[in-house]
Amino acid sequence: MNPDDPQRDIRAAEQQAHARIAAALARLVGPDAVSVPHPYLSRYLAHHAALGGALDDSRVPPGLLPWVVGDGVRGLLGLPQAHRADRAWLTAWAAVEPYVQDADHPSRCTSLHLAYTALRFPGVPRQRLPQEAAEFAGSRLCVLWSRWTPPSNVLATLSRRSLSLATTEGPGGAELLAVGNEGGGIELLDAVTGAPVGDRIPAHDGDVRCLFFAACSTGGGALVSGSTDGTVRVWDTTRGTLLDHRTFGGRTWTSAVTGYRDDAGTLTVAAINGDGAVKLWRDDSEEHHLADLSPHPSEGAAFALTLAVGPGGRQLLIGVGRTLSIWDAADHRLLHEYPVDAPVRSLTDTTVPGRIATGHTDGSITLWDTASGAQATLTGEGEPVTALVALRVDGLDLLAAAGSGSAIDLWDTGAERRTGQLTGHTDTVTALRPFSADGTDRLASTARDNTVRLWDTRAIRRALRGSVTTPAVVTAAITPDSVAGPQLAVSYATSQTQVWDTLSGSSTGTFDSDSQRPSSALTWAQGNQGRHLLLWSASDHSIRSWDPVPGTAVGPPLQGHSQPIRALAATVACNGRRVIISSDDFTVLLWDLDRGRSLQRWRHPYTVRTVAAASDGVSADWFASGSADGAVRLWSTTDEAPRHVFYCSQGIINAVAINAGPSPSSPFLASGGDDGTVRLWDLSALAPVGEPLQGHTGPVEAITTWTTTSDVPRPFVASSSRDGTIRFWDVATPSRCILQLATGSPVHTLSAYPSGESADTVVLAMAGEAGVAVLEVDLADRSPTG
Repeated sequence: MNPDDPQRDIRAAEQQAHARIAAALARLVGPDAVSVPHPYLSRYLAHHAALGGALDDSRVPPGLLPWVVGDGVRGLLGLPQAHRADRAWLTAWAAVEPYVQDADHPSRCTSLHLAYTALRFPGVPRQRLPQEAAEFAGSRLCVLWSRWTPPSNVLATLSRRSLSLATTEGPGGAELLAVGNEGGGIELLDAVTGAPVGDRIPAHDGDVRCLFFAACSTGGGALVSGSTDGTVRVWDTTRGTLLDHRTFGGRTWTSAVTGYRDDAGTLTVAAINGDGAVKLWRDDSEEHHLADLSPHPSEGAAFALTLAVGPGGRQLLIGVGRTLSIWDAADHRLLHEYPVDAPVRSLTDTTVPGRIATGHTDGSITLWDTASGAQATLTGEGEPVTALVALRVDGLDLLAAAGSGSAIDLWDTGAERRTGQLTGHTDTVTALRPFSADGTDRLASTARDNTVRLWDTRAIRRALRGSVTTPAVVTAAITPDSVAGPQLAVSYATSQTQVWDTLSGSSTGTFDSDSQRPSSALTWAQGNQGRHLLLWSASDHSIRSWDPVPGTAVGPPLQGHSQPIRALAATVACNGRRVIISSDDFTVLLWDLDRGRSLQRWRHPYTVRTVAAASDGVSADWFASGSADGAVRLWSTTDEAPRHVFYCSQGIINAVAINAGPSPSSPFLASGGDDGTVRLWDLSALAPVGEPLQGHTGPVEAITTWTTTSDVPRPFVASSSRDGTIRFWDVATPSRCILQLATGSPVHTLSAYPSGESADTVVLAMAGEAGVAVLEVDLADRSPTG
């Protein structure tokens, strides 16, 4: 016993006991992921290993992970995960764990297998993989090769888009994140594990645009929320109950909320609405109308509100519209008022007392001294700065800023320059919040990709050093029947396009598609002698051709669009080779590649997001477009009007695919939309097939379809969503999702063709901002009646 610190000896003994328990329990885990473990193992083994400081692959064997139902492995490992050789399987499971909570066992095994292989053996072809990566009992796939990096810092996935963030305190003093979302809900998450705490709070009738937590010195506190419904509400997060309800009145919304306590612990809530009215509420007392801020002449509804610490520790309330107004929070006296050059979208205090920052619609950030006014302007890239928070790392006073993009900019306020970016979100970042939990300083972020992500000081340091991840993939296209073997073309965000051998993962060609921007659309068109030409979109809105055999451009460009190209699709039609092109100029062009001439220009009332083309090679060709008006149009090559319109009721149509057969059933079209559903349409009867396919929790980004080569051909559909999953559907039983694959990051491009290995396998190429991977997936029916 240590006489100086007996408690340390007790803690050490407890840790050793948990480590021994974990080691003993690990020996009871079956040899593979198919063996059903004892419920105690699946619920408590990882917890014992974590308490024992022995959380690694030997104490928590890979075969147990798909069965884990207790503590989240992500939380036990800590976020973001640091890659360690003895935790390779655990880290892989943590990467997909948020996406497989409701998935069946084969889907969990398959998702774990993909994540492990992608993280542990990037770029290694199947024939060179070690046994544990080449095959994993219970998995339905093998990885032909992968350059895919699932994110390691996703705390939670959400069913609704989030708009606001706050740290708060839950039962027992647990550190929580409060997430306000579209539709008026507030979700509470454990800030360490990401597990939901309690039920979703139906807080408002409009979107929850702003949140603020006012702590109490005796523990707990109050969560203040503001909404587009014009109300302000105060919540007890330890009980999930409503403490107070206030409204601005009239047809307006709440732009920002904050709160503070006096020496007696009495809470004052402050809020500003879309008209610039600033109101204060002190517990149950009547409201106090503090001021009416004037709108900025360039944007009449840009208002913000925050608290800051001024000189001498004085607490300040700061509001901004046309001017920046500073009040003493104690007696509400107006202390200073400064003119504002550009409309403000965000406002924050900084890590330096007496200094605040405003983010503007023109992308700039202004640093202010509360006693003297504007000090410096940091010039951004023109995107409105809609989220802005301060943090301090390694002695640097930083600002984290987000706009309409998916990256988070880091600014050094001392040097007055941008010093790095945090990248990983795959859609617009909506909210930022710094906080400390479990003894670690972190930055939390939410985005329209429906994820909550954590960035620790290691991630921020890497960003400040300029470390970058693998270039994101913009789009990809596969050809299954080239004489040179199946080829996968990939367009990267670096403006480089690379061609890969689909089966081996070796590069067969590279070219710089455009010096100004990456190619936004790719497709293969059949060429001479069984070869294929790659068609790609250039920055001048034309389509260029590239022959991978000599590695040179061929033929004249296809011109006719005045705005960027959205999508391409090619087919060998009954009367020759055809390519269909969609553009942001609201038109779709159909080209005859054999004669090099345009055949039709089809006009749309809204932006065209996606196109598809297919032919049975005998008597029927199909050309389809999906647009932002929620409709899919079928076109005839001889008419400028659509031959048929499918009104899909799916929101914006992001993806369409056509299956022309061979199939026992009629040819069909699959459409995917913003509502997360996939719908099937019979192209002979021009009618829907069954009910919408449901399961995705985010917009469908891409769809592919194929027919197996078995004696009785069987059609399938695969759909990828912004929710970070791919779902496989058996068209013969369209209500049935036969496999769910967690990718951990949205897949924007899907291509598939029967592999030839067996009648039930398919080669699937997927691409997105996390990279590219080629998989062979086994979809054999293994149900008890199959």
